[in-house]
Amino acid sequence: MIRNRNYVSTDSHRRELQESGFQLFDLLANEGDIHQYIADCIPSHWHLELEVFILLQGSVLIQIGDNSYYLEAGEGCFINTGVLHSFTAIVPSPCIYHSFVFDSGIIGGTPGSIFDTMYVRPLLNAGPDFLKFRREEDEPVFQQFNIAFTACEEEKTGYEFDIREAMSKIMLYTKEKHRTMPSRRVPTIQESRLKQMLEWIDGNLRNVMTVKEIADTANICTRECQRIFSRYLHYSPVEYIQRRRLFKAAEQLSTTDAPITEIAFDCGFSSPSYFTKLFRTLVGATPTDYRAEIQKNRL
Repeated sequence: MIRNRNYVSTDSHRRELQESGFQLFDLLANEGDIHQYIADCIPSHWHLELEVFILLQGSVLIQIGDNSYYLEAGEGCFINTGVLHSFTAIVPSPCIYHSFVFDSGIIGGTPGSIFDTMYVRPLLNAGPDFLKFRREEDEPVFQQFNIAFTACEEEKTGYEFDIREAMSKIMLYTKEKHRTMPSRRVPTIQESRLKQMLEWIDGNLRNVMTVKEIADTANICTRECQRIFSRYLHYSPVEYIQRRRLFKAAEQLSTTDAPITEIAFDCGFSSPSYFTKLFRTLVGATPTDYRAEIQKNRL
């Protein structure tokens, strides 16, 4: 089954939440247009699973920690476990993508097996945070990705074996390609502090927050807090909180029938009118119109 959605569900740590069926076969296939997401952006999140992302159309900015990378149509990338990342469309035309988010266990098998010890574990521990693929240089990746994606679309008997074989070949290729590159970097203290602050913000979205309160959760001063947000998220803490509330509201508009007034207060806005004003500014539509468009597209 191929998943197409316009939001990313995360817990208070900004870790992506997976759907209930994910445990049966630990791989999710995704397709869509980055423009489906509000503000044309899949916001910063992370997951313990690995990700392989292929851009079919358009141009996308990928933020990995405090580094920026660009993908053009026909390019792809590998994103390692635990890496905070976001995707932003940088052209008005469609930015169509396919991706796999999957547990390393479908390749490594039982922990301690030769597949896990010789191939998967070294990639997780010392592989790259991010690795870019270009079709002219890395054609095997694209070939195997298409095999796996087609298997997900058709879901013929035993399709999981085809997917496991194709993804194993992609991971082996990734490991070999990375041999001549630096080992995986160690997350900085600032990144650890950022995750602490994001966790606290997500747990307090309904409440009034100050920059000092956010900084106190990581035992740093307000100036350092502002510096970390600017470096890794490119927003001030106040701007991030506002966008995070709007993203959460958009998810609720997409997935529930809750009244808009209830959603506004649940996401920390002081009034429904203020929420509607900010939502229209960011999304280009009122919450009512946005929900109606989402429901229309599902028919």
